[in-house]
This record gives sequence, C-alpha cells and structure tokens, in this order.
Amino acid sequence: MKLFSERYGYTKPSDIIIREQITPEIQNAICSCYDRLIGWFHEYRTYEAEAKLDYIELEEYLWTNVLNKRIANFSKDGSYYIVATTYMESVSHEWYEKLNLIEITIQYLRNYDKKDYHRRVAVKFIETLNSEFERLHFAYRIINDEIVEINSKEEIQSIERALIEAPSNIRTHLSKALELYAQRPTGDFRNSIKESISAVEAWCREKTGAKDLGGALNNLGKNGINLHPMLKQTFEKLYAYTNQPTTGSRHALMDETEKYTPKAEEALFMLVLCSAFINYLNKKV
Repeated sequence: MKLFSERYGYTKPSDIIIREQITPEIQNAICSCYDRLIGWFHEYRTYEAEAKLDYIELEEYLWTNVLNKRIANFSKDGSYYIVATTYMESVSHEWYEKLNLIEITIQYLRNYDKKDYHRRVAVKFIETLNSEFERLHFAYRIINDEIVEINSKEEIQSIERALIEAPSNIRTHLSKALELYAQRPTGDFRNSIKESISAVEAWCREKTGAKDLGGALNNLGKNGINLHPMLKQTFEKLYAYTNQPTTGSRHALMDETEKYTPKAEEALFMLVLCSAFINYLNKKV
C-alpha cells in the first residue's frame, strides 16, 4: 500500500536525496568528469598527444588494478580499452563498486609518480564531482580523497515521518521546503529555510495560540509540553537566524553578491532539524 505522502502527491525525500544507488543522471555526470580528464591534463601539458597519453596510462592502471586484466590485452590494433566509463555504465557492477572506482582514480592521480600536475588534475576532478553530486542531490561527497555519506537514511526517514504524521498545514510547509530545496537547476534555499522554520512555528502556534514562534515556545509548558530550557533556547536562536537580514530567509531577497547566502547544506540542515523537532513534539503530545 502506498504511504500518505505518495497518495496525496507530496514530494518524497527518498526521491530527492539519492543514496545507495546511482541514477542515470548521476552516472552521466560521473562519466562526464572522466571525459574531461584529457582536457584537464592538457592544461598542464604542451601537446594534446601528451595529455591523451596521461589518460591512457590511467585507463591502463584501472585495467590492471580494477578489472585485474592482463596488460597484453589492454590495447589492440592501435586502440585501447576504456575502463572508466564502460565500468560506470555497466549494469553488472553495484553502485558502491562504481564509487570504489572513483576513489581508486583519485588515489592514482594523487600518487602518480609524484607529478605535481597530476595532483592538480585530481583537485579539478574532485571539485567537479562534488559540485555535480550537490547539484543532483547525491547523498555523498569526496572529503579528504574519500567518498563519505553526508545524508543518512535516518535523516531522510525523519523528513518522511514528519510529512506523513504532521497536520495538513504543517505538512504543506515541509513539502514546500523540500520542493524548493530540490528545485532545478538551482534550489531556492532561502525560501526552503523559511518554509522549514514556518512548519515548526505553525505547530507551536497551533498548540499555544501565540503570535510567533518565540512566544509559542515560551507557552508550550502551559500546554503540558515541557522542553528543556537549552532546547527551547536553541530553537529561539534558530528562529532568530532565519530572521536575520543577512540570511534573507524571512525577508526580501538580497543581491547574490552579499557576503552570506544560504546554500544547499543550510537548507537541508534546517529541513532535517525542523522535521526531527516536529516528530519530537508529536511524541511529547
């Protein structure tokens, strides 16, 4: 049976934040990064043929160290076997094996004969992959040359639980926050943050009749919902954060050149945190 959020057409977090799989879009982005390697090598080499040779040597390394094939079979009739993108596009390899290939590529570029330009290419490779992972809402990033998960299953489930269990007006705020976060080609992170904190504000005002979140938090105790003073203070400060002119989340939009502009990580942090807080309050009730 479909869940409530599916039946009523709300955006599903598990469809937005991709983990434990590689979608065709993410796969294409990864392959495009491999496609760019020859060009990046060429930035540090005099001739394009030298850059191509650098790339062929990388492919040869993957052929012998990932596929564990014989070196004699790597090239034939003047051509060579393209390991990287063929491996990525293969349905016989698991998603985590494909991420292993990326890590092995980075290790090769970082350690290859101590050539400085290889390490510079590694930086471009990592920066571009991380940018694509963020753009496509992939739940992983390359940090310190290793791929790490930045959004856990528990965080995603927290958002989904709030979307299912919260009253309709609060669910609308959370659903809108998720949609704004996932908006293509660039998320509306300011307004996503606004919708997330508005969901908490709506929940608390509904229980207390207060005019704003600050007053509502102070009156929760009178309605039998006792919060630890430090927890209440934390959300008061988060509410103040969303009201700061420099944040722009609850004010007119600022020029993108301002020193502080909320990014994807702030928007997702607020969405997870506000969803978890609403789930917590539901249990307290």
